[in-house]
Amino acid sequence: MPSQGVDMQDVAKIKPEYPSAFYGLVEEAIEAVLLYPADGDSGGPFWDERGELDLVRGKDWDEEDVGIVPLGGDCYRLAERLMGPFSGLRLYWGDEFTADQTDEGALRITSVVVPRRYVHFRFLASKFNNDHPLAKHLHAMGGGWETVATGMLTLTVPAEHGAEFQRLMYEEGLAPGVITLEV
Repeated sequence: MPSQGVDMQDVAKIKPEYPSAFYGLVEEAIEAVLLYPADGDSGGPFWDERGELDLVRGKDWDEEDVGIVPLGGDCYRLAERLMGPFSGLRLYWGDEFTADQTDEGALRITSVVVPRRYVHFRFLASKFNNDHPLAKHLHAMGGGWETVATGMLTLTVPAEHGAEFQRLMYEEGLAPGVITLEV
């Protein structure tokens, strides 16, 4: 099972130019096809508090090209949703899951590792970079950010800093976007 903190081997891989150790966790990704149960409207997968898939809500199986980091055995870390804004996947970079390999070489998700190591905040934002005050807090907490399609911003922070980070965004007025997509 994946560790519930930053693995020292992962930290050793961090490039000096990275502002946070988080980016090293997704660096050595490979491309794969991920099969997951979806509900047709809001994607999938959906899971319970133990990480077991909700196959009642996600009746149909969908597939998506992703970047993943193999963690050993049947465990993986999501590094990238290659469909960008068209992704129906409810997992984000840094999220870990288990999957079985199909005869065709695709990965069929079997569970989600919970508790999730990271919390994710998504916004529509016109401008965000490493000089933004919130980016500095994010990196100091061991998180990372990415933009897709020049405006869909995902901020990812270790779960133990989620409440503090959310406070910084809303109580101190540092939220980066005009529209919150997901918290």
